[in-house]
Formats: sequence, C-alpha cells, structure tokens
Amino acid sequence: MTATIDTAPPPRTVRGIRPLAWTGSVIATVVLAAALVWLVAPQAGPYDAGGTLLANWFGDTPAALVAAAIQAAAAAIALTTGIVLLSGRARDSLGAPVVVLIAVGVNAIALLGFDGIVIAGYTLAFFVPVAVVLLVPLLARRRPVVAVLLVAAIAALIVLQVAGIFPLLSFYTRYIDAVMADPARFATSLALTLFVGVWTLWSVSVITRRAARAGAFVQRHRVAFTVAGAAMAVPYVVARASWLTPWPLFGGSRDAFTANPDIQVVGLMLGAAMLTGAVLTLGLTLPWGERVPRWVPRVGGQPVPVALAAVPAATVAALFTAGGVQSLSLALTGAVPVGTALMLPFWAWGPLLGLATWGYVRHRAAASA
Repeated sequence: MTATIDTAPPPRTVRGIRPLAWTGSVIATVVLAAALVWLVAPQAGPYDAGGTLLANWFGDTPAALVAAAIQAAAAAIALTTGIVLLSGRARDSLGAPVVVLIAVGVNAIALLGFDGIVIAGYTLAFFVPVAVVLLVPLLARRRPVVAVLLVAAIAALIVLQVAGIFPLLSFYTRYIDAVMADPARFATSLALTLFVGVWTLWSVSVITRRAARAGAFVQRHRVAFTVAGAAMAVPYVVARASWLTPWPLFGGSRDAFTANPDIQVVGLMLGAAMLTGAVLTLGLTLPWGERVPRWVPRVGGQPVPVALAAVPAATVAALFTAGGVQSLSLALTGAVPVGTALMLPFWAWGPLLGLATWGYVRHRAAASA
C-alpha cells in the first residue's frame, strides 16, 4: 500500500498545466489592467476608502497607491510566468513557482485579508437558498422524500417572511444594496480571490511534485486533515444556531432580535454559509466528491473533474489562510478579542483545507492510475 502511494503519478493539476496557465493568465491580465488604472486614478478603485492593512501604515490615499502597486506587481509576475509556460520555454525549476507563491501570498494578505472572507461569506449565504430551490426539481424524481422536505422548508420560510418573523428578503436587499454601493470593492475581492487561488494551486502543484514523501504522508492522512478542517466551522455554526434558542451566543440578544429581526436573519444566513463550507470541505473525502450523485440528470455517476473540486478548494484555502493570518495577528496584538479568532479559526481551516486538497488530488491521481 505504501509503495502505491509513494509512486502515485503527478496530480492532474500538474499534467493539465496548460489549461490552468491559460485561466491564470487571463485573470492576471484583468487584475493587472485594473491595477494600472488605479495607479493613475486611485479614487476609482476599491482601496481609496481604506479597509486594507496598508491603510493603518500609510493612510488611505497613499495606501491606495501602494495597494494598486502590489496588485500590479503580483499580476505582472503571474502573467509573465503564464506567458513563459504557454510558450513552452519554461524550465523545470522551483524558482518561478516560489516567486509566484510569494507574490500572490503578499497580495492576499495585504489586499484581501479578512475582508475577502467577509465578502465571500455573504456571497455564499446569498446563493445557499437559491441552491436549495434549484435542488428540488433535481431531487423530485429519484429522492422524492428529500424533495418534499425541502419544499416544506421553503414553504415555512415563506410563511415566516410574510409574518415578518424571519424577513429573509431583507438579507437579499441588503446584499444587493451593498454591492451596488461599492461594486468595485466586491468585484475586486472576488477577482483577487480567484487570482490568488488559481496561481496558488499552480505554484503548490509544481512545488509539491518534488515532495513525494510529504505527499504520501498527506495522502495517507487526508481524511483526518479534511475532518479537522471541516470541524473548524463548528464553533461559529453552534453559536449562530443558538440564535434560534432563548439563549443566543456571540453577540445575539432576544431584545435585539425582537426590535430588528434583520439582525437574526443575517446571523443565521452566515451560519448557514459556514455550515455549507464545512459540508463542501468534507466532500473532499465523501463519495459525491469523486462521482456525481446518480440523481443528477445526464451526468449522474460520472467522475467529478479533479479541477472542479481542487480549484475552488485551493482558492478558499488561500483566502482563509490570508484572512486568518490577519485576524490572528489582530487578536495577538489586542486589537480584537482573542475569542473572535477562536470563534472564527480561519487561520487553522485554511492550512488544513490546503492539506486536504493536496491529499484529494493525489488520491484521485492514484485512483485513476
């Protein structure tokens, strides 16, 4: 068994490097173009209003220029690497992936930070109910009991919305208003998240290709890494679930919920997003993470493309690690309560998710061989 793991072929993300390079180069081009515009007109970008770690050091306006310069430098490095890869002149060395990894890492910590997690969390919460509605017709034929339960849950939410007890639509209104008020911030955060994720996946894939023993260890213990990563969501999910009881935790208050039901809606929606993230993390070791469930029309039973799982997982791992570093540093310096960093342990979830993704890719490569 050990020999099989140690001699597993390179992950598909490495063998299929050209599609990843193409995708990363396109994203890098967009990110670079936006950064060059913001160097000339910083007020047009998302950094002029502050919100990054740089603003604490330079002030808002100088920080906006520094942020745009960091974004431009990281994008230029990634784009140059992509062009070299696609031209076929790339050398088999660790220099390029290490430089790219450092560039996107600085980009993630300095420009995304915890704000990237917040935007991603609200965006995921926005789409969770939409996904539940879309699942109903897919499940109706082969999983009718589950479909009926989902319909009942949707009907209950509609009744609570009409009664004003759980105004779910207000969450969507707030989210849309926030996006429309600062579209550059949201678009930049999502684009940078994807940029960091794709190039992190490429860099780590090339670097770990030479770490056969470490890869074998991660593959053997991939279930433990995955479960540990998903468990990082438990404190926050439990705290938000308590908002359904008379004893709400983590900033909850029955009086506040009565006076403003929107507060409870936002908290529970973010809790649902965190729970969804935990379930998706576990998917790296569950059967539906390798084969599409049979109740899905047309593609049911077919293998899940490795990139379909690895790219989002690597992206989220990079985002969580960057945001977690910021939150942990703020907690250690006393800027925020230590309990906040423990309630939101992205500083641990990110690295654990990265290891789980590495183990998943190696496992799929070994299984296909």
